[in-house]
Amino acid sequence: MDEAILRYGEAVQHETIHGKEYYLFNQNGFNILAHFNEGKIDVIAYAKQSGEQLTSEEINTFLKANNGDQPMKKQGPNAWVGNNMIALYHKEGGAWHLAIMAHEQKSNETHKR
Repeated sequence: MDEAILRYGEAVQHETIHGKEYYLFNQNGFNILAHFNEGKIDVIAYAKQSGEQLTSEEINTFLKANNGDQPMKKQGPNAWVGNNMIALYHKEGGAWHLAIMAHEQKSNETHKR
């Protein structure tokens, strides 16, 4: 949480969605919704406060920022995969959101079992 506050400022809202606690931050015209698991953000969503679509440049900036400053690999028109991250861009509730979620990649040996 301390790192999130340093990056985004104080949380402006704290709420429970589908049984999980989320914190909302506002910075530079963006809403940033974050879920923490064991002290680390495991789900983060970016949206313009206006609800408008993100530009390609904004999407790429957020993808890189959450993937160790490396681009993510496109997996479809609105999906990307990165280093233990997946990202989806979608419209929900009248606003566009880029959701980035942590996931663990399983080794080939685990897949074989």
